[in-house]
Amino acid sequence: MAAEHRLGVIFLRRKSGRNIRNLPLLGQASRAGAVTDAMESLPIPDRSGGSCSGNSVRLHPREQDRLESLRSYAVLDTPPEAPYDHAARLAALVCGAPIGIVSLVDEERQWWKAIFGLSGAKGTDRSESFCSDVVAAEAPLVVEDARADPRYARLQLVSGPPGIRAYAGVPLVGRDGMALGTLCAVDRRARGFSAAQLGDLAALASGVVAHLELRRADLALGRTQPATSAVALDPARLWAALDAGELVCHYQPIVELAGGATVGLEALVRWEHPELGCLPPALFMPIVETSGLVLPVGRRVVELALGFAKALRRRPGVPPRVSVNVSGAELRRPGLATSVLGAIDRHGLEPSALVVELTETVPADPLVAARELCLLRDAGVGVALDDYGSGEATLGELLGLPVSTVKLDRGLVAGLPSDPRSVAAVRSSIRLAAEVGLEVVAEGVERPEQAAWLRCAGAGLAQGWLFGRPLPAASAAARLDGEAGRSARPDGELARSACLAASSRGGASRWRTGAFPELAVGGS
Repeated sequence: MAAEHRLGVIFLRRKSGRNIRNLPLLGQASRAGAVTDAMESLPIPDRSGGSCSGNSVRLHPREQDRLESLRSYAVLDTPPEAPYDHAARLAALVCGAPIGIVSLVDEERQWWKAIFGLSGAKGTDRSESFCSDVVAAEAPLVVEDARADPRYARLQLVSGPPGIRAYAGVPLVGRDGMALGTLCAVDRRARGFSAAQLGDLAALASGVVAHLELRRADLALGRTQPATSAVALDPARLWAALDAGELVCHYQPIVELAGGATVGLEALVRWEHPELGCLPPALFMPIVETSGLVLPVGRRVVELALGFAKALRRRPGVPPRVSVNVSGAELRRPGLATSVLGAIDRHGLEPSALVVELTETVPADPLVAARELCLLRDAGVGVALDDYGSGEATLGELLGLPVSTVKLDRGLVAGLPSDPRSVAAVRSSIRLAAEVGLEVVAEGVERPEQAAWLRCAGAGLAQGWLFGRPLPAASAAARLDGEAGRSARPDGELARSACLAASSRGGASRWRTGAFPELAVGGS
C-alpha cells in the first residue's frame, strides 16, 4: 500500500492483494491548512466513462461488477441491525470522533446501514459523498479539513449541517474483491487521525465484512434471517464469554517438511457460542483488538496453550512446542514478558515449551516491544515473526526485533509452484532468512506440489490444511497419538502419507470450492 499525501489530504492506495490491517505502518497526514486533492492522478472514470475531473462522481473501474456484488448481499434498505450499529459506534469511539457510519455506496446514492452520533439521516446522493471516492479506488482516505479542500468544500454535509470538517474512511471489500462501501469516522472540527486509529478502523471494517459474508451465505442457504446476531460485536457479551470459558483454542500442526513429524502447534482462538456454535475469529477479534478485551483475551489464550502444552508432556516422546499470537496492543506497554513468564512458571513448564508469534506490523513503540521480546527470548521462549511478506514494515525494522523464526505469509505461498513472482519472492525470503540465521515456516500449504517445492527450496517447516486443520485440544492430542503410531516409517513416508490422505479427503478441492465455512469469513 502506498500513500499519496498533499497538504492535508492523505489517500492510501491499496495495492493488489494487500491487506489493510497493516494500515498503521503508513503514518498520518500533516496539519497544513490548504488542501489539494490527492486523488487527481488516479485513473478512475466518471459517469460518462472518461477521466475524472473537478467534482465528478468517481466510479470504480469495474463499477457494474461492483454493484452486482453489492446487491448479492440483499442488505440495502434493510432495518437497523445491532452488529452494524455497534461497528458504527466503535468506529467513532476508536477515532475519538462524534460520528461513525457504516456506508454502502449504491449506483446513485450512499445508504447508511448504521450511523452513530447523527439522528434522522439515512444517506445522501452519491455526488455528496466522501465514501464514493474511497470505494472508487478501494483505498482508505483521510481528509483533515474538508472546508479547505476544493473537492469536498462544496458538499452539503460540509457547508451545511452536520458541518463535517474531518473524515477518515476505510473500504469494506467483500470476498468478490469489490468495495461495497466504507466504515468511516467524521468530526465537526479540522483534525488528523493517528496511525493507530486508522488501524483500529481497518480492524473493525474486517468484522463488518465478515457479517456481510455470513448474511450472503445465509441467503444462499435459504435462510431469511442471519445465523449470527449482535453478540459478536457486543463487548459486554464478549466479556461474558470470556468469564464463562466460551473462548477456546484449536490447534493446527506445524510439521517438518523432510519427515512430516509435528514439531509445533499453533493455538488459534475460537468462540464456542452456546447457540451459534463455533465462531471464527474474523467475527469477534476486530472487537477484541479495539477494546479493553485484548489483554485479558491474550492472557486467556496463553493459559489455555500452556495447559495444553503441559498435558502433552504426559505423553511419550518429544512434545511439540505450542505457539500463541501476540497483538500490537500487548506490546504497547511493558508487562507482557512478566505475564507470560509468570504463567509458564505456574504451569511448571520450561520457557522453551512456548513460542510467541507477532505479526509483521511494527508495534507502535518498537523499543518497548523489543525489550519485552528480548526478555522472553533470553528466558528461552521462542519468538516468531508471523505473516512475513504481508505488511509494509522495512527489513531494518523487522531485523531490529529479536525473532528466531519467520513464518511466510500464505499470500506468498498460494501461487507456488506455478507463479514466477511467488517463486521469486519465496525463494529470496528463504535465502535471506538462512543468511541471518532464522528458521522458516511456510504457512497456508494446501497442495502436495507446494510442499515438495518448499522442501527443495530450503524451507524446513510448514503449516496448512495439507497437514491438518485446526482442532480442539482433545482431537489435536489424538492426532499426535496417531502420528506417533506411524513414526517407525522411513523418513519422508509420513509426509507423503499426509499428502495422499489430504488429497483423498478432497482437501485442496474443498478449499477451492469454499466448503470450509469457518474459513469463508477469514478464520485461520
